[in-house]
Amino acid sequence: MAAPFDAITIDGTELRGEAILAHAQDLHERTGVDWTRSFLGLLEELVDGDRPISARTSGTTGDPKTIGIPRNDLVASAELTTATFGLKANDRALLCLPCDFIAGKMMVVRAMVLGLNLHLADPRGGLLERLDVNDRFRFAAMVPQQLLKAMQEDPERVERQFHTILLGGGPVSEAMIAQLRDLRTAVYQSYGSTETVTHVAFRRLNGADRSDHYTALGAVSFTTDARDRLVISSPHLSTKEHITNDLVELIDATHFRWLGRFDNVILSGGKKVFPEQLESRSAAVLPYPHYFIATPDPVLGQAVSLVIESDRSEPEVTAEAMSALRSVLDKHELPRMLRVVRSFARTSSGKIIRKA
Repeated sequence: MAAPFDAITIDGTELRGEAILAHAQDLHERTGVDWTRSFLGLLEELVDGDRPISARTSGTTGDPKTIGIPRNDLVASAELTTATFGLKANDRALLCLPCDFIAGKMMVVRAMVLGLNLHLADPRGGLLERLDVNDRFRFAAMVPQQLLKAMQEDPERVERQFHTILLGGGPVSEAMIAQLRDLRTAVYQSYGSTETVTHVAFRRLNGADRSDHYTALGAVSFTTDARDRLVISSPHLSTKEHITNDLVELIDATHFRWLGRFDNVILSGGKKVFPEQLESRSAAVLPYPHYFIATPDPVLGQAVSLVIESDRSEPEVTAEAMSALRSVLDKHELPRMLRVVRSFARTSSGKIIRKA
């Protein structure tokens, strides 16, 4: 049974039918920017009939592809969110993500399915400057960079304006987690994908319930395959099982620690090194975009190597980086080779594409 995607409340005004599209069209004509175009496009899909909604995968580990998400799956995911976070009709929610990808799409879907009172903010630039100081939000989804910038600008304002924040779309560094530790706003890191229609697990990053492992939501459960990749059982979705490319430490059927991507693991001298784990620590000491990668080594099999994005000279950056990394990485984790490039290849959602 498809949900009635025929009403949405935006800033306290309920819109129905053609008024929804008229509102979105007017917004796009006044601004002419990409995020309002993607908002309008999503609403045109949701309001028009009962066809699946198109969504693009991120393209982080392969070519991006477009998939169709059944409307029943959209509803089931929205209901999982409300059960998890205790959301109710008329709760104020913030859309500060573009609707090109699943995270932004689902904020709109949740508003329609759950009857949330949605506020729209331009996802570009600083978030706080887009909001009135008197705005209050029960729920918001962000990428880590948005929250980090807001925390750097005014952490007290973040506490006043946000009750619960869900982070996704990228890793959260140990340095950022340390900044969040005493924040009164509840901050969670989500685990999910386009194929799982956003989050199927989360972990609390701050407060008394903070955790280093993920907990399944609803009736979701986990196993691993022969290569230790996470397998998700998702009874609330049309596709009941999803085989991921993530290596995990499985604690039990509903809890795991995320280690990294199967494609990225470095087998160096008989030890597994997970680049994402290194980057979680190195983010605190390296002021440049960077990533760790495997390169062939005649002795170790694979060596840990580091690629940095900077306009500065390679010798200058290398000396600075190696000195800084010794304070956060173990000896076997230190890069044996370092390369500096002027710009990284990135996906359309801004994620770095790792290259050997």
